[in-house]
Amino acid sequence: MERTLKGWGEKNNIFCNDLCEVSVLSLVPKQRCSWHKHGAKSNLFYVIEGELFIVTEWGIAHLTEGQVFTTRPGEYHEFRTGDKPAKIIEIMSVRYDSEDIFRETLGGPI
Repeated sequence: MERTLKGWGEKNNIFCNDLCEVSVLSLVPKQRCSWHKHGAKSNLFYVIEGELFIVTEWGIAHLTEGQVFTTRPGEYHEFRTGDKPAKIIEIMSVRYDSEDIFRETLGGPI
């Protein structure tokens, strides 16, 4: 497991490949990440404990234990913590493209 210390806490990657990354974020109180967006990645945030505020161009979502929030590629966002520590699962995945298939043959009866 890769551990990275951040100004807002700690990120522990538990899985990573070309398509997704799964991390556990241990967040300290009254911190935030940068205001940013991703070109191809979506973020899914799941609150294990504590609370999390997700700020987007459209407003602020307040999440508590057991709640989920997703951001889409190209959507500016940041997360913030409240008065207490929080533990979050973050899943980053690349944009699904239904046209991402290159056929050599057609399927059908044998």
